[in-house]
Amino acid sequence: MRKTTLLITIAGLALAACNSSPPPEPPAPQPTEAEIALQRHVQDSLDAVSRATTDSVERARVAERARADSVERVRLAAEAAAREAAEKGAELQKELGVMVHFDVAQARLLPDGHAALDRKVTILNANPTVRLRITGACDERGSDEYNLALGDRRAATVKRYLIENGIDVARLDVVSSGEQSPVNPGSDEAAWAQNRRAEFTVVGGDLPLAMR
Repeated sequence: MRKTTLLITIAGLALAACNSSPPPEPPAPQPTEAEIALQRHVQDSLDAVSRATTDSVERARVAERARADSVERVRLAAEAAAREAAEKGAELQKELGVMVHFDVAQARLLPDGHAALDRKVTILNANPTVRLRITGACDERGSDEYNLALGDRRAATVKRYLIENGIDVARLDVVSSGEQSPVNPGSDEAAWAQNRRAEFTVVGGDLPLAMR
């Protein structure tokens, strides 16, 4: 009887143990005010670093745009200056190539010839490396020998004038084409007047020309 009672008691205890709920878990520990303050400080620091990084990246981007804009402005200014220099150089070279004309059978300079050569002197003085070839020419009248000699005298007259006005003789070459290279192939006074001339060709030196 005792043994039976004991078994019943044990069984009852076991059944009660199986049916009982597990004890509740203890509540999670709450952070202290110091820990909360530290977390806030850390987050604020991270946010500040993030903002600083973003600002730094933006400043670098702005600086790069400014640098690129500056480079582009310099490039455009250089191109504009180069175009202006080329255009001015072309004008000066055209002026240097203006022909000087002569009277019939004459090698004496006319007043407009003096003015044209004075302008050439100014250009040559501003461009001391430039060398010129002076070609004396004639109209079709007269023999070949006469016209070659007259062309020589015309070129020599021009050369002498330039030298007397300060141009180094080493910068000037002379040649005569006689009647062989007319600028106007006509056979009238207007054509002959154009063909009685001295021509100028740049044969050496730094280009474009400039007025320094």
